[in-house]
Amino acid sequence: MVDAVVVGGGLAGLACAHGLAAAGRSVTVIEAADAVGGRARTVWREGRPVDRGFQSLFRAYPETGRFLKEIGIRRRDLRPFTRGAVFHDGRTWSRFGPPPTRAPGGGVLARSDWARLVRLVGEVVAKPPEALLEMDGPEPDTETFLRVRGFSDEAIEGFWRPLFGVIMLDRSLGADPGYFRFLLSMLARGPAVIPADGLGMIAEWAAASVEQRGGVVRTGEPVAALEADPGSGGRRLAGVRTASGELVRARHVVLAAEAPAARVLLDPVDPASAARVPDAAASVTTAAFLLDLPLYRGRTIVLNSAPHDPDEGTRIDLVCQTTNVVRPEAGEGPHVLLATSVTTGTDPAAPGIEDAVARLVGRWAPGFDWARHARHVDTFVHAFAQFRPLHGVRRELPGPRTAAENLILAGDLTAHPSIEAAVASGRRAAGIVEALSP
Repeated sequence: MVDAVVVGGGLAGLACAHGLAAAGRSVTVIEAADAVGGRARTVWREGRPVDRGFQSLFRAYPETGRFLKEIGIRRRDLRPFTRGAVFHDGRTWSRFGPPPTRAPGGGVLARSDWARLVRLVGEVVAKPPEALLEMDGPEPDTETFLRVRGFSDEAIEGFWRPLFGVIMLDRSLGADPGYFRFLLSMLARGPAVIPADGLGMIAEWAAASVEQRGGVVRTGEPVAALEADPGSGGRRLAGVRTASGELVRARHVVLAAEAPAARVLLDPVDPASAARVPDAAASVTTAAFLLDLPLYRGRTIVLNSAPHDPDEGTRIDLVCQTTNVVRPEAGEGPHVLLATSVTTGTDPAAPGIEDAVARLVGRWAPGFDWARHARHVDTFVHAFAQFRPLHGVRRELPGPRTAAENLILAGDLTAHPSIEAAVASGRRAAGIVEALSP
């Protein structure tokens, strides 16, 4: 019997387990995959960290920042991107630096749209992030909100859609305006960063910190069911049953699995909460390459802002040479290049993504011998990378408490799709377990 068993070794589950272990509670984490981290995992290829998909980690995330300090990841370990991004519209390059940098004389945003952006950024940084998440307003989605604010078609298609299409994994800009304003405030308050050894460094250090404090982290063990306590009339759980048939007994169970798995496990014990778990998926596919020569210099992301051509096949939305950020001192290769296709609403597998990257580089940098200098090493498909916070979805999400008094939910499925929400929900779940414990 342990104080808590945590189902799921992603960032939410690990944040919860770390909080409990630090408080002196006995805790066991059970993760179905062969390693912790969920989507926030890193593999190593030829001595270089390769993230299993490009993700945004904003330095301004408050709960995440506190959590990183607690597990030993310091500010110097978080390597920042250059503020802004580089856009290619199919013809020309444009570099964007966010306010309060000097207004551009053309390029990605016209002066009138730049002025609108400055006003909007001023509004979102003046409010607490939590307040922004509550400000849905009358507009049903982000695109409508931006049009009501007066942004031109050129700004929406050439700036907002390519940038926030990859941040929200939704080129339709269908997310509710409150979630959009929250993300914009994080982007405005500080740079995006990558840990020195890739995004998976967070999960690996968190798991190590849990174990150092006496907790147990078990990987490669799927949980088959949440086991009811037969003497409680369904009001409590006895623990969890693994796929191998083992019953792991616990005084409390924290369900921190990804949304599809959480719904399946939750339904037999609390069908009402299970029905509120979001099921609209945002999907993404990322192809990873090792380059003998760098494709570009600088700590920036490169966004494809060209109009979509249905005949081009798989569209590449973002290119990032991550070694420029995490290994800037490495003069020689290999250089890690991630190329991301937002596949929400289409085939999550992004067929032919490797060839699509080669064609795009051929247009962007015709002098670069891609066939000679690039080696494809991995393609990562995330069919359910996160849920889509469409209009009204966040209002209907399940809370942390369930019909079983000792079952607590954690994960971004209880708040909004971001690393910050995952970490914050795990820390909140740990606090609930502590409050319920004698």
